Amino acid sequence: MNKTSIEWCDYSWNPITGCLHSCRDIYCYNTMKGTAPLNRFGAVYIENGRRKSAKDWRIRETGELHIAEKGEINPFGYDPTFYSHRLDEPLKVRKPGRIFVVDAGDAFGQWVPAEWIRKILDVTARAPWHTFQFLTKNPRRYLEFEFPGNCWIGTNVTLDRDRGRAELLLKAHAPVRFLSVEPLMGEVTFDLAGFQWIIIGAQTGRSPVRPEKDWIERILITAERRYVPVCQA
Repeated sequence: MNKTSIEWCDYSWNPITGCLHSCRDIYCYNTMKGTAPLNRFGAVYIENGRRKSAKDWRIRETGELHIAEKGEINPFGYDPTFYSHRLDEPLKVRKPGRIFVVDAGDAFGQWVPAEWIRKILDVTARAPWHTFQFLTKNPRRYLEFEFPGNCWIGTNVTLDRDRGRAELLLKAHAPVRFLSVEPLMGEVTFDLAGFQWIIIGAQTGRSPVRPEKDWIERILITAERRYVPVCQA
């Protein structure tokens, strides 16, 4: 796990990296930001017992799923990859913390095997002193699993057309269900009843979009009416 400067969590934990969403080259920090590990170090992989790296990580991609060896980091670029040797990392940290699970991919993407997800949830059950925070663009997968009481589940929305994700999230069961309105790219007018937390953020990267003041104020007013806390990403 890694310490993080994100306001709303203490650690990031990536037993899975990568995704196959069509938007990955627009929003994901691993493909957009030059300072991201993937772009700084490339794909780090083991071949014939030797550790190697490919600065142009895209040449390592196959579009398939992979299992990483210990010592490998994004060995197949941003292809979905499972790191079983990282599963016990939260168990080694005894001080309670808020852990953002998979900030370098989407753990609940439709392509992710249920076995991978179950192994992650098993760790969350074995570490009840931590709070585990999940975020996905595919909240329908949440409906397939039982979440321990120390798990928060969220989904991304960017404007009103994403309300379907919010509605799906409300069908899932967890102590905290939250919306990450990031990047805010248009009005969000639907009701926020049933959510326990809202995150608001702007788009960054090469083509940043500045949210309109009215968009933000509408969310803040609706959240206040529903007694839903809001934080800035």
